Amino acid sequence: MGIPKNNTCNYCSTISKYEKHYPIREGIFSVEKKVLRCSWHSQFQCSQCKKFHHFSWLFWCPNKEILICGDCNPPELVPVVFWNTTYTYGFKCPNCGKIHHDLYYSEFLGVHPWQEEEQNTIRCISNDLSKSNKWYPGESREGKKISLEEALRIPNRVSYIRKRIGTVKFHSELISEEQMRQSEVHQQWEQTSKEWLNLIDQVSPDDKGDINRQLIIDPAMWKLIGDVDGLRVLDAGCGNGYFCRILAQRGAIVTGVDHSESLIVYCQKKEKEQKLGIIYFVSSLDSLPMIEDQSFDLIISNIVFIDVLPYKKALEELARVLKSSGRFLWSNLHPIFARITNTMYRLPFDTVRNEERIGMLIDRYFDTGGTLISWGNMKPIWQFDRTLSEYSTALKQVGFVIREIVEPKPDINVIKNHPRELAFDADRIPYFIIYECIKHPRVKQKLL
Repeated sequence: MGIPKNNTCNYCSTISKYEKHYPIREGIFSVEKKVLRCSWHSQFQCSQCKKFHHFSWLFWCPNKEILICGDCNPPELVPVVFWNTTYTYGFKCPNCGKIHHDLYYSEFLGVHPWQEEEQNTIRCISNDLSKSNKWYPGESREGKKISLEEALRIPNRVSYIRKRIGTVKFHSELISEEQMRQSEVHQQWEQTSKEWLNLIDQVSPDDKGDINRQLIIDPAMWKLIGDVDGLRVLDAGCGNGYFCRILAQRGAIVTGVDHSESLIVYCQKKEKEQKLGIIYFVSSLDSLPMIEDQSFDLIISNIVFIDVLPYKKALEELARVLKSSGRFLWSNLHPIFARITNTMYRLPFDTVRNEERIGMLIDRYFDTGGTLISWGNMKPIWQFDRTLSEYSTALKQVGFVIREIVEPKPDINVIKNHPRELAFDADRIPYFIIYECIKHPRVKQKLL
């Protein structure tokens, strides 16, 4: 139609991708000053409540020639595929008793009031009642009927944005854990373990972990841990062993375990240099045959379970090796706010200023499983998204009780000294979560 792209109606542009000869009308109306809409796709006035509503929240009764909104006449969701959507609203008309559909689906069907032969007058908020640039489907048709479950299974829209602007590279879509093999998860980590060690040595030459652990997670962890002098402590998923070494320096009797042979070799080399009395094992957390029942007063696991496929079995093993009076403290990426596909919405789109991030975009929280990702020079590894309830249920099933949950927030003085990393970011949203767990006395005998 010769209209500049940035002035076109959002809905016309969308429909034109599916309908060859659909006219792209000028966008003359907007609620939020971001999305332009034409007179066909703006807001219209309900004949009953007299309020203006989005066009897809209204239906047209041809007998009475009136529009009625979904507030005055609540609809049902009807699963059907047409254009870019998987449903329509179905309204039972109080006037004629028939089922009418919202104006969006009505236009697809060719029964929109402005598509009819007679020129119906309906009040548009744009005050532009022009019915020019009409479009008809050309023949009678219906959308493809699907189940409600299929209609609700829309793609993760935030994932698309994260893939465009995020620093994380995606090498797979989200895959259910039942489709995955533990050997592959271990192999991926082993292949990139050297890159991981090089990265940690670069960002933490003083052996205190990466910046998130140093500034956000570990200060909160140590508040919960308290005095460890004389305690037998297991670092489950010890990685490069930095936390093991801090524990030992504070008087703990420490054992570290990790499934990566390269990481444990690194830890053992450090132990030969420092001689802190730490014992290290190569083993997956779901199988610790070298450790006897009730061996530890305290178990620590620091940002590990995002990498563990058999997490339920791992929790069961940790419950087995923990003393009845012991504690299990573990941190993880926050299941809500730190999912792989989440991202901060930014305006301008390319800004690097944290305060110009409007807020967190989250979608498809209940979709769980593993995604193959990488960042920087790291080779791809599997990372797992799970819900809060999945973790809490797994803990309960093996006899753990959550005594406290901490969503760590950096101290104000830490933010002052690290403004680029933390200001207007980690003080707004909890990217991490810490659970303090104990054994439930009612299931103690069952576990032993």
